Amino acid sequence: MLTRKRVAELMDDPALDYTSHIEALRGLERLNLMSTSAALLWSQIKPLAKQSLAKPLRILDIATGGGDIPVSLYKTAELDHVKLEIVGADISPSSIKYSSEYAQEKQATVEFIQLDALKDELPGGFDVVMTSLFTHHLDPPEVIALLTKMANSATQMVLVNDLVRSEISFALVWLGTRLLSRSPIVQYDGPVSVQGSFTGKELQSMGLKAGLTGCYVKSCPPCRQLLIWRRND
Repeated sequence: MLTRKRVAELMDDPALDYTSHIEALRGLERLNLMSTSAALLWSQIKPLAKQSLAKPLRILDIATGGGDIPVSLYKTAELDHVKLEIVGADISPSSIKYSSEYAQEKQATVEFIQLDALKDELPGGFDVVMTSLFTHHLDPPEVIALLTKMANSATQMVLVNDLVRSEISFALVWLGTRLLSRSPIVQYDGPVSVQGSFTGKELQSMGLKAGLTGCYVKSCPPCRQLLIWRRND
């Protein structure tokens, strides 16, 4: 088992130029598509959406990046004839600018707001609060604090989609970042992200410490895992 090692990722640099940032976000979109991230999340969200036909299910996506996952969820919900109201939040103004343009291009009604999820209060009134590829950027106390805030904001469900730390995951992410992106940022950050990620047991333990009683982690081979918490459970 890989020992956890968290180092600064290139995409986290606030001085990163816009062009390089966008190239990296597009690379991440391809990686998310190949790993079926939106489909994994939709499998948990769809039953709630089907129960909420009288009004749209409200979703908050923390650290939304390029906005590809909330846009994909919105378009998938359209095909399933259910309505979602989705807000994507990110600390980066470049991400907000790009994701807003991306949603408009894809004809998806998704709102994007600038938010520091670690320092700012999360807006309330959301049925589902989720995040993807974010917890590996954090140390355990920060993950616990984030999960606590997400649970306080969510009326029904919290979902955390991230990489799993393992030798197989490291090898596949190293290869995938080189096959699916020319961005040197993605090619560097991908393997580093795996090293900074958590095992399923570690992620579940942090969820329980955050008060997410009954939370569990679903393995999503070969590289992903999904923490799931339902308030009614």
